[in-house]
Amino acid sequence: MQYISDKPTIQILIDLCHSFGIKHVILSSGSRNAPLIISFSGCGLFECLSISDERSAAYFALGLVKATCKPVAVVCTSGTAALNYTPAIAEAYYQKIPLIVITADRPARLIDQAEGQTIRQNGIYENFIRFQCSLPESDDSDNLFYTNRLINEAFLTATGKTPGPIHINIPLNEPLYGRTDYKPGIARKITCFSENTQLSSESTEILQKEIESYQRIMVLVGAYYPYNHFNKSLSEMAQKGCVVITETLSNCHNELFFENTDRILSTIKEGEFEQFSPDLLITFDTQTLSRMIKKLLKSAKPKSHWHFTDNKTIVDTYNSLTRIIGGDPAQVLSLLANKINAFEKNYYELWRERAYLAIKNHNYFISDLPWCDMKVFKILSEITIPATQIHLGNSAPVRYAQLFDWQEKEKYQWFGNRGTSGIDGCVSTAAGFAYGIDEPTLLITGDMSFIYDSNGLWHNYLPSNFRIIVINNGGGGIFRFLQGPDETNELEDFFETRQNACCDGIAQTFGLDYSVCRDENSFIISLETFFQKSSKPRLLEIFTPKIENGTILRNYFKMLKYENRMENHRNIP
Repeated sequence: MQYISDKPTIQILIDLCHSFGIKHVILSSGSRNAPLIISFSGCGLFECLSISDERSAAYFALGLVKATCKPVAVVCTSGTAALNYTPAIAEAYYQKIPLIVITADRPARLIDQAEGQTIRQNGIYENFIRFQCSLPESDDSDNLFYTNRLINEAFLTATGKTPGPIHINIPLNEPLYGRTDYKPGIARKITCFSENTQLSSESTEILQKEIESYQRIMVLVGAYYPYNHFNKSLSEMAQKGCVVITETLSNCHNELFFENTDRILSTIKEGEFEQFSPDLLITFDTQTLSRMIKKLLKSAKPKSHWHFTDNKTIVDTYNSLTRIIGGDPAQVLSLLANKINAFEKNYYELWRERAYLAIKNHNYFISDLPWCDMKVFKILSEITIPATQIHLGNSAPVRYAQLFDWQEKEKYQWFGNRGTSGIDGCVSTAAGFAYGIDEPTLLITGDMSFIYDSNGLWHNYLPSNFRIIVINNGGGGIFRFLQGPDETNELEDFFETRQNACCDGIAQTFGLDYSVCRDENSFIISLETFFQKSSKPRLLEIFTPKIENGTILRNYFKMLKYENRMENHRNIP
């Protein structure tokens, strides 16, 4: 028998969640949300997963949305449980991910009245949400019509032109455990047809005339979902002589693109910024990882800057914005590429020469690397990884990955939480993604990120083809490279937060196969079996020397600036 809560508001919510295509619901335990737990799990319409830690649950849902390309709902009880969703909601907001956040609440009369698990929940995600509402407490006919409209509006916003997280707060009176048979069709769904914005012929002509007035065109692509049609339009622009700069997380690959951003930019000295800066910069609603490209473009500003977005907020990262363009950027760029003539190759060749210098110095430097973080990524980049989905932890891993040319990189899809760039949900997000896709998934992360989010493994939904590589350098290794923290007395205790933790106990607690390596030889041997089929997910912990890592990476970037290879390059002053 299919049953749900006897509360009419919950019945409308269940109906509309199903109508708008929700298939997965992540439930966290509680009492005030009992009507929601009963209804989602009892109606037979959803796959319900139980994840107790709300922070992990929300990040897991975020990963699941990425894998399935469908909205996912998270449901929690009242009080601080709801606050634990906040980091993932912020990440979803900046990545435009339709996360459906449903929180149970106490009735308004009990707020601030010393009742347990009661806080001011209405509007708690105000800065990071596309839509929020608190449903009426009364279930008279007028309020039920209002409830129906609010929930429709929430879903239309979450999946609309600018998608993102929405929050539905539901005050619930006791009793909470009443049930009734589920009868579908109670709610009324409101549909909306919204076509992609098509540029008018007049607007297209304006863009064409402007772009043809320049010769130095740069297209910059940060973290982006792997859309093949976007890659095609970028390739068309590159064929016309544009400098197309893509980052690892852009999932855009072509031999004409400049893909190792920081490796190339490290060869450019400040006195050369003007000649490498474009006349016209073209960007998108994507987060750019490279600080170096930001420094170059802010120091030597482009004459014009086009930014593709459907957001109302003006994003002027490089202080040079001149045009905002709505609609599908792939479509617009492809249209322009078919209309414009090829540009002079001087600007493109300038970048190509630096790319050659960068790869020459890169190969020389890494040819005899000692055991270190960089060596780990060198080895990984030179093998064919059986996983097709690769998630990169924030801080050092996502930056190291961008320095290397990965074998068969086109077959991988790269992901990372670059919306807010925090370390707090990388394990949970990758786990949710791995659950939602029937393909091998690999997470490469550091020890701090992994331990911080180890509750991301605290559930029963880890697929056996999920693999985790933890690079343990005894703390936040990135702070030994960043200028500033490395020169302070507080480096080890408060920036790097040095520790001697091992991940074997975590693996044992959550049922993962565990292996460890401490040098190059044991790492290579471990890789021979690490990706083989198994009955459990696997975790490989790699120990590297924390002090040497920062020195090696700093010397690497110094080496890239030299026009001629140097002996004893590891001791560059």
